[in-house]
Amino acid sequence: MKSRAGESEFTVRSNEIDYRGQATMPALVGYMQEAAWENTANLGISMYDLLERGLTWVLQRMRVEMFRYPAHNDKITVETWASGRERVFLHRDFRIYNQARELLGQATSVWLVMDVVKRQLVSVPDFIMAVEVVPGSEPLPFAKGKLPQLQAVQHEQQIPVRWHDIDLNRHVTNTRYLQWALDTLPLDLLEQNQLQQLDIIFKSESILGDTVTSAAAPATEGENVYLHQLTSQATGKELVQAQTAWRKLES
Repeated sequence: MKSRAGESEFTVRSNEIDYRGQATMPALVGYMQEAAWENTANLGISMYDLLERGLTWVLQRMRVEMFRYPAHNDKITVETWASGRERVFLHRDFRIYNQARELLGQATSVWLVMDVVKRQLVSVPDFIMAVEVVPGSEPLPFAKGKLPQLQAVQHEQQIPVRWHDIDLNRHVTNTRYLQWALDTLPLDLLEQNQLQQLDIIFKSESILGDTVTSAAAPATEGENVYLHQLTSQATGKELVQAQTAWRKLES
């Protein structure tokens, strides 16, 4: 069976916007994951299909670039397709369009397969490998390479993991990690700038009852680039590493 691109339509809802009336980055990442779910369901390799075999999808990395943000009540289309494979890494790309078919943003992502009982990553099973990758559009550059390590922490908060932070895999959902990373930034940065680029790596899972430390600091003084790190207080493991780039809003 050959893979094929999918398109999913969404309307930006009031609980998914910021004070400017525009969709938040966690909301946009949520749309992209929902579009990926629909596309994999049509290919017979959705999370539900994997769970029947004791497996599940795990998002390992996502790199997003936004050119313009949709506003409340805007109707958008998310196009997504399987863009390649490298050993155990499965790549998936996204493009976000408005109703006029103008490109608002794009993203590339890396996915792995996990055994839900052993909580260990596994080789890509044959029934997924049987779906031939046929990119629907020109693939974006794969998200590769290391991010700079956060050194001197300037902003930090402690976040307890609660019931509504947990997803179908019984660990903290990745959009919550993203929200926590962004919420740790100083208020003046969030009010006066808009997130232009995001590169986030999900390294380990956190579960109900844990407390997560979210830390951030500028990557280079004078530039609107920040480094982020989320760690588990229970295990000491690094959960998330990220880098964000911000664009100054016009006054």
